Amino acid sequence: LQIAVSRTGALAWLENMVRLELWQIDGVTIDLEDRDARVRAVHRIDGTEIIVSFRVTEKQMKGSPASLRQRIELLAADRILSLASFLDV
Repeated sequence: LQIAVSRTGALAWLENMVRLELWQIDGVTIDLEDRDARVRAVHRIDGTEIIVSFRVTEKQMKGSPASLRQRIELLAADRILSLASFLDV
């Protein structure tokens, strides 16, 4: 299997992976009734803490607790990357 990625796309992917490695998920809380998720992430170098809160769709709630936690972590990571790209100067 080969995937063609443009140079720009590959660079963006690499930058995102480096950014993700700098953050450690420290806690995940999910309110099953209201479908609210809260993820606490800590920056590995300077200890900065970010709490990402968002609502999960019914479709995203399906599956085992482990798969739900993994999906929530990925959604939070996506939001952290989005915030980081917005803050880049």
